Amino acid sequence: MTSLRTNVTRVKRFRELKATLRTHRERLLVGIDVAKAAHVVQIRRAHTRILEQTVTLPNTTAGFTAFWRRLQQHQRATGLTEVVVALEPTGTYHQALAQFLDAHGADVVLVDTHVAALHRRLLDRTWDKSDPKDAHNLCDLLEQGRVLFCALPDEPMTTLRRLVRLLRRARVELGACKARWQNTLRPALGPAGDPLPAPVLATLPAPLRAFLPAGERRGEPGRPRPLPPGLAAELTDLAARCTAVRSRIATLDAALVAATAPLPATAWLRSIPGLGPTLTAIILAELGDIAWFTKFSQLRKLAGLDIVRVQSGQWAGTARISRCGRPLLRWALYQAALGACRTPAWRAKRETLLAKRQGDPHAFFKTNVEVAAKLLRVIWGVWRSGRPYTGGRASAPAA
Repeated sequence: MTSLRTNVTRVKRFRELKATLRTHRERLLVGIDVAKAAHVVQIRRAHTRILEQTVTLPNTTAGFTAFWRRLQQHQRATGLTEVVVALEPTGTYHQALAQFLDAHGADVVLVDTHVAALHRRLLDRTWDKSDPKDAHNLCDLLEQGRVLFCALPDEPMTTLRRLVRLLRRARVELGACKARWQNTLRPALGPAGDPLPAPVLATLPAPLRAFLPAGERRGEPGRPRPLPPGLAAELTDLAARCTAVRSRIATLDAALVAATAPLPATAWLRSIPGLGPTLTAIILAELGDIAWFTKFSQLRKLAGLDIVRVQSGQWAGTARISRCGRPLLRWALYQAALGACRTPAWRAKRETLLAKRQGDPHAFFKTNVEVAAKLLRVIWGVWRSGRPYTGGRASAPAA
């Protein structure tokens, strides 16, 4: 069922809830422990009393409808109109229920799984875990306001995120093929420190030659030498896998370009140095909508590029990035930083930052991370302004 409210409207409503969850009593709070076959629910009046300790909710449309009627009965009995539901993100199992409840007017929020696990141990100071205890735990965290925004992306963002997920899997498979070549098959063809003999190079399937160093690929192949049948079969199988994966990657890249074309932010982000079509698609899919964020610090935390430091008494650790948030977004920003530094302006910025880290063996990597954080600020400014990037400021939109 499609949500009746846009994500921008839901973000504004979430901010209002976040500010009043700890104090407002005139609400029905619902904690749902999500499962594959049936969910477990607890219903309570905020900061007052538990209305139903444990309710079983079948994971079917009929079960959702019956549960909503049950909530309406509680609304009539208590005179409360607002219903706030807390879910723990569980892959895609919670999405159908979240969309159903949102379409019927309930406010759906998420509880971080790590926070839920830590808080569950405080309920009765035991190590056990059960579905009713999880539902009770979610209601407690809901009363404390320890909740996250539940995004329900619509088209074309849903398609874009699925394509990005498929592209990531395909690239992981290609990396696995390369690792199998380097660690298993390449040593079987001769000493890894020596170039491949010309007769072996002539026998090697073409898709696997892309894994060789550039100097070896340009070598003159000699007369083919027969390989042992088992080794030849492994090389042929790996070559077929590489060809199939590369074909999938090319298809997904083209689909990503088509999926990002309708989005207005695509043209603005593509004007930023280092952002090609694939990286732009990944950043759009990971960020969703810039209207969800009110401060740049929120964006930086999502990318895991915020600075953290461990301190105790007179001792203070070294400041570093948190590396929390979304790793794929952080990877895309790092790759974009490498591409941006191919331009004179951004290369000069990197050289200036490198000069401040003389003697640090990891200076190049740290500097690229710093450039990635600066690039994220540029993305923030360009996307919010709705104007393309032109070196220092957004240009006026074309007439």
